[in-house]
Amino acid sequence: MELTTQKPKLILTDLDGTLLRDDKTLSPANRAALERAAGQGAQVVLSTGRSYKSLSQELRDLPFLRYFILVNGAKVYDLQTDTVLYRAEVPMDVAQGLFQMFEPLDACIDCYQNDTGLMDRKYYDHLERYIDDPHALKMTQDCRTPLDHFREVRAGGESVQKLQAFFHTPEARTEALRQLGEAYPQLILSSSLPGNLEINAPGATKGDALLALCRALGLAPACAVAFGDGTNDMTMIRSAGIGVAMANAEPEVLAVADLVAPSNQEDGVAQVLSRWF
Repeated sequence: MELTTQKPKLILTDLDGTLLRDDKTLSPANRAALERAAGQGAQVVLSTGRSYKSLSQELRDLPFLRYFILVNGAKVYDLQTDTVLYRAEVPMDVAQGLFQMFEPLDACIDCYQNDTGLMDRKYYDHLERYIDDPHALKMTQDCRTPLDHFREVRAGGESVQKLQAFFHTPEARTEALRQLGEAYPQLILSSSLPGNLEINAPGATKGDALLALCRALGLAPACAVAFGDGTNDMTMIRSAGIGVAMANAEPEVLAVADLVAPSNQEDGVAQVLSRWF
């Protein structure tokens, strides 16, 4: 696809594997590129599987950020007015069934509820069994609150924003996918980290969230450019006027993208944005 000369009015970027380096840091080049774009009138939006609370202080403090797509699209948040523009969550009865289904599998499972990551301590204390990558392990540990009475506490609401599982073996993940497909075909399944599985409600995709944000801002999706690498980014890449996959993206993501950027280790977001800003 040939790039249009018209500057995007909306820039959406995933974090892990996209904007951030493998060590979860924001490079000076990527930060400068986003600042430059914002200074020329573009609205920069972080679009992530994380909740707002689990973003690093460095990211929260970026002065040009106002809107956030969070928890894979379960929430669109306006920081300036502290309002939720869009929400799509898993009902509690479905979440309870999912937890029960995963219990006998060789996996750890957690959830985001009310913007907080919650995990049973029996999983939290043995996360290294399920997560090989040291950076993903540390991020998960930092973004989860371990609970001794997980069943009781997680019931403290009518819904959860997302459930996530990590698996000790590929066979356990395959079995979970089979059971989910049979029992809960309506749920959205995706992945953003090596070996994980993320479970969201219908309507909780980054693509749905992008469309909701465009409606709120009075912009056409064609005015947006979106960057991503994981399967949870595919709907956003499809919905944006220009969808960009990182060179390190999953094959399915590369297949639906309009452009392929250099990898997250090579400041691919900055390299593409430099064509406009």
